[in-house]
Amino acid sequence: YIQSPIHFSMLQFRNALLGIWFFAASGDAFNSPSLKSIRPSVGLKAGSRESWTFNPLDMNDLSPLDTLLRRGVIPLGVRLFNEEKYEDAVSNYMQKDGCDRATAQRNMDAFFNDPNGWVVNQGRMRDLGEDYGDINGKTGVQKRPIFSVIWSIFTFWAFFIFFPTRIAELGGVNPSLPDNGYCRYPVQTVDGLKCKDRKGFQFNSIINDPNTFK
Repeated sequence: YIQSPIHFSMLQFRNALLGIWFFAASGDAFNSPSLKSIRPSVGLKAGSRESWTFNPLDMNDLSPLDTLLRRGVIPLGVRLFNEEKYEDAVSNYMQKDGCDRATAQRNMDAFFNDPNGWVVNQGRMRDLGEDYGDINGKTGVQKRPIFSVIWSIFTFWAFFIFFPTRIAELGGVNPSLPDNGYCRYPVQTVDGLKCKDRKGFQFNSIINDPNTFK
């Protein structure tokens, strides 16, 4: 009995899923702390990495991963490539609002992601009493940890195991552009529109061209 490549890939996916499931079940991976357990970090200096856990299920985590999961790549880019600007913004917000670092940092993440929207929301909360939710609330990953783990495993398997294997089975990636796959001036031939610059082009197949036999 010979296993097909697709069947083998499915076995790899199943084994990876079971391995991570057993690892998570054996520890406290899904025991994310409650919102009330977020520790204040006013005493920490700006940029302190004491609270960096890089755990997507940890609501206390203030690492760049938290910025990415909550607000996306734009504030993450500011944080990684313009750290001084980011830390100044967080420190100034902490001093002005008198809040802890978690609240200040996540507000600045929201600001860098959408400055105009953040300013408008702050004004509406102040003037109209509107509620836009807790800035320190759970992320989508923390609300649905089991689904998030399964989805991340499936995505990894699909893009790094299944698709590369399947593409290799079909002969790999062979772009036609380097071999004149794009043609600005196609000509009509007995086989339809073709490019004269393409490899193997038969010039005697051109229709209604006075230069065909030259």
